[in-house]
Amino acid sequence: MTTSLLDFLGVVLVGSAGALALALVAGQSAPSFVTALASALGLGGLDSGALVATFAAAAALFLLIKSIVSPLILARVFRFLARREAVVSARLTRELLACPLSFVQRRSTQEAARALIRGPRNAIAIVLGQMVVGLAELALLVVLAVPLLLINPPVALGAIAFFAVLAWGVQWALGTRADRLGSRVSQVDDLLSLRTVQEALGAYREITVADRRSFYVDRLRGLQNRSAEAAMGTRLVAMLPKYISEAALVFGAFALAAVLFTTQPIPVAAGTFTVFLAAATRMLPAFLRVQGAALSIRSAAGPAGPTYSLAADLGYPRNQPEGEPQKTPGLSNGVYPDFVPSIALRDVSYAYAAADESALRHVTFTVSAGQTVALVGRSGAGKSTLADVILGVLQPDSGDVFIGSIDPVNAVTRWPGAVAYVPQTVMMVEASIRANVALGLPADFVDDESVWEALSRAQLADFVRTKPEGLDTLIGERGLHLSGGQRQRLGIARAFFSRPRLLILDEATSALDAETERAITVILNDLDEGVTVLIIAHRLSTVRHADLVVYLEDGSVVSAGTFTEVCSQVPALRRQAGLMGLTGPTFIQCHPNGQPN
Repeated sequence: MTTSLLDFLGVVLVGSAGALALALVAGQSAPSFVTALASALGLGGLDSGALVATFAAAAALFLLIKSIVSPLILARVFRFLARREAVVSARLTRELLACPLSFVQRRSTQEAARALIRGPRNAIAIVLGQMVVGLAELALLVVLAVPLLLINPPVALGAIAFFAVLAWGVQWALGTRADRLGSRVSQVDDLLSLRTVQEALGAYREITVADRRSFYVDRLRGLQNRSAEAAMGTRLVAMLPKYISEAALVFGAFALAAVLFTTQPIPVAAGTFTVFLAAATRMLPAFLRVQGAALSIRSAAGPAGPTYSLAADLGYPRNQPEGEPQKTPGLSNGVYPDFVPSIALRDVSYAYAAADESALRHVTFTVSAGQTVALVGRSGAGKSTLADVILGVLQPDSGDVFIGSIDPVNAVTRWPGAVAYVPQTVMMVEASIRANVALGLPADFVDDESVWEALSRAQLADFVRTKPEGLDTLIGERGLHLSGGQRQRLGIARAFFSRPRLLILDEATSALDAETERAITVILNDLDEGVTVLIIAHRLSTVRHADLVVYLEDGSVVSAGTFTEVCSQVPALRRQAGLMGLTGPTFIQCHPNGQPN
């Protein structure tokens, strides 16, 4: 409002100075509104020349101050919005990461990234930012209309109606197109093009051998053509209001001059026209900024849509404090007071949202602290789903899961690092070996001695020592500079880094050679007393000595006991053991005749 007032004063003074100057040139007396303004300001004693100079100097001063103050105010507003953008992005990320895995996986990685990064920028920096700009410029237009209404109400109302019709026409003609172009740019740029590049680079070997590279080249060319056309259309839509408004101003000025000079005396008409022209020079830029803000908001609605959708699904906003206290990350050195690494499942069932059948059905078993339990069964039997339920990343539809005496979510929150997990496919970040082992910890909280210890236990330290950069060795995108086995060992080192008391391995040794797998198996067997290990494996050699073997089939526990007991009860497991050539006392007990069934 302050800047609008400065503009108001500047326009009134410029118009008055111009009207008075025209009257002096024509040898006429000063217009009545000019003499009234001079008297109100205590300048009635000045001659006409001095009054023109005073009005012009004051107008220049007010407009100059407005030009200096406006960007300072806008900078403060946009700085505030930038901070809010970061807050919203962080809150949405925190809420999303607190959701069950099934909810997180509803969106692709690209869609989630767009909702958490680009979406907040469009929703806040563009939508809210342009709303602030638009409202400020609307206030200016209202304020500038006041002197026009005071000088000549009929002409002022006509001018207001003219600009209102112009604004409606521009929005009607360009607004819908801005919506459509914004959505098209967002869809093509953020999803399809990125997905195409990821597919081409990720499947480079396959598409090269199959000679399908031209398919991806043609596909990307087509997408980029669509994106370029949409972006060009967006820029054109943003520019058109300027040319439309300039043409309208010229037309309106001629129409106004024709009306004034044919209906009023020339001095009065000239003075009125001068004030209206001075106001128009300030109103037109404001009008253009309002139009631009409206079109920018509509263009940004498409890219902001995923953020709105995610916020709605999360039930955001919630009543949260501005800055939640964060726990200082660090290492526990394997000391987790009162943590009991036992597992208990009681009648646990779970079904994925889009699935016709349950992935888990009434699963019940108990693992004591320090035991090694193996989950075995055919692919799709529910082993990984059961591991996710134990980890707390999936919430069972019915039944109870306990780590120690509390549920998994509270357990990992109360004792971070006490539970560790190694997936079948380890996610590598494009950073150093140190950063990959201490995933998620700031560099200041990473102890190199602990990193080396974890690497040694995962049989990877010797390889790292051969590298000139040591722990600072960069592994490339998705661990490109490492072999499959090295990536898997790095994932195991990541799990060992926090010296966990409960270790869950989901096919964690599947990418290892036989010698390293055997070494890792020895390490697992030699873990500190009281460490509980849950292993999901197809290779029975890694689970045959487990304290408890749980065989799953179609989400249900078919048998649980020692390896020998489960072999005797499950023909499929007996056949698998025979195919793998397992011999020795355990094999003989499983196969009384010495031959697999």
